[in-house]
Order: sequence, then C-alpha cells, then structure tokens
Amino acid sequence: MMNHSFKPQSGETEEFSTKKLDVEAFDPKPLEPEDFEGISLSSESVTRQRLKIEDPKPEKPKIEKSEEEQMSALRNAMTAFSLVGQIGLILFASVAIGLFGGMHLDRWLGTSPMLLIAFTLLGVASGFRAVYLMVKKLM
Repeated sequence: MMNHSFKPQSGETEEFSTKKLDVEAFDPKPLEPEDFEGISLSSESVTRQRLKIEDPKPEKPKIEKSEEEQMSALRNAMTAFSLVGQIGLILFASVAIGLFGGMHLDRWLGTSPMLLIAFTLLGVASGFRAVYLMVKKLM
C-alpha cells in the first residue's frame, strides 16, 4: 500500500502555513476625495471611453405594408405552421398504427415481440416516406 500523504520540506513549512484574518482589527475606512486624485471625474467622457459609445445611429423609417401584403404574410405563416403540424401528425400516426398493429398480431398469433418490432419499424419507415413525399411535392 502506498502512502500518499504530503509532507512539506523544512523551507516550505512557512510558505504553506495559513494566516488568520483578525476581523476585529480590520477597520475599513470610507473613501476620501484624496483617493480619487488623478482620476478624471467627467462622467460623460469617461462613460463614452469605457463603454465605447458611438453617436446614436439614425432610426430607419418604418415602411408601412398594405393590408394586402399583411394578409399575404399571415397566410404564409399559417401555411408553414400547418405543414409542421401535418408532419408531426403523420409521423405519430404511422408509428402508432405500426405499434398497435404489431401488438395485436403478436397476441393473436402468439409470436411475442417479433411482429411488434417489425411493424413498428415499418411504421417509422412509412412515416418518413410520407413526410419525404409531402415535402417533395411542396418544392
């Protein structure tokens, strides 16, 4: 068995000793104006230099869209949301049909997990194929 204890050499003993802070002897004094000598107190120039603030950029005028353009943008957003919903529903339904079909056939035929695994994988594959065909039709 190895001894992993660390013993400092004779010269290192003082270096590794800890010093206690005497809390009662510590007396923080408030800052005096003399403490700030040599520091520029111009708040605006110091702030601009420290934060590297540039002059404010002019605001771009907002272009008002017509009601027809707003409705077109809304239709595009709703179409995108419905597409995402369809993709999720197709994937869920195809996997669920494969899963429950495999479970039912396993109980009926007594083949334990074989048809469950096979039909679940078929459901996943058919779901990805359906999503691929839907996206391909959109492009």
